[in-house]
Amino acid sequence: MKVAVLGALEEEIELLKSCLEGTCSFEKAGMEVFEGSFDGIRVECAKSGMGLVAAAAATQFLIDSFAPDALIFSGIAGALSNECGIGEVVIGNSAVFLDADMELISQDKPHLDQFSSDPHLADLASLALKSLLIPHITGKLASSNRFIGSSEAKEKAKSQSGADAVEMEGAAFLQICSKNDLPALVLRTISDGACTQYASFHHFDTSSYSHQSNKVVLKILELLSSEKVGGKL
Repeated sequence: MKVAVLGALEEEIELLKSCLEGTCSFEKAGMEVFEGSFDGIRVECAKSGMGLVAAAAATQFLIDSFAPDALIFSGIAGALSNECGIGEVVIGNSAVFLDADMELISQDKPHLDQFSSDPHLADLASLALKSLLIPHITGKLASSNRFIGSSEAKEKAKSQSGADAVEMEGAAFLQICSKNDLPALVLRTISDGACTQYASFHHFDTSSYSHQSNKVVLKILELLSSEKVGGKL
């Protein structure tokens, strides 16, 4: 089985990369791609860069070059309400674009106005989080090319989308995976609260939140490996 994992930032793939065995790497399409194995599963991971276009391009590149059986996007997000706590993980059950005319975009495959994580991968993520004793919810993500950095902007984003958290890549990643008929999952650890201002975010050390998402990815890979051995895949 082959799984591709993306993160927007180096710290969002750092832990996973360090856990791979027999790692090799190559550079193409502006990315350094790492390939290795974890618990019997072939894994390819890369830093996509931030933003919707970068995420979409990186996703399609890994699909074309690696032919994965499943894909995961792992990283951080900002809460859109005080009900979503810092350090909590959001399993992205669905994701929407904040600034897009979905009536036009949905005219082409996959003909959707929002994009969903694969239910089985989401279930595995929930099992992984429970086993790691990490608080989590299954919720909705809003994706934007802009950092939603003020309380006013977050309130507006929540009103527009009904999302639990906001980030910059998830909807584009899931859209490309859906176009290719491949199961995919978005995982986000909340690194900043609904009242966090953009200026103060620059001073945060987000690596611990990124690593937490990676720990969940590693546990999901273990569960996928167990399913493979058990003949469930």
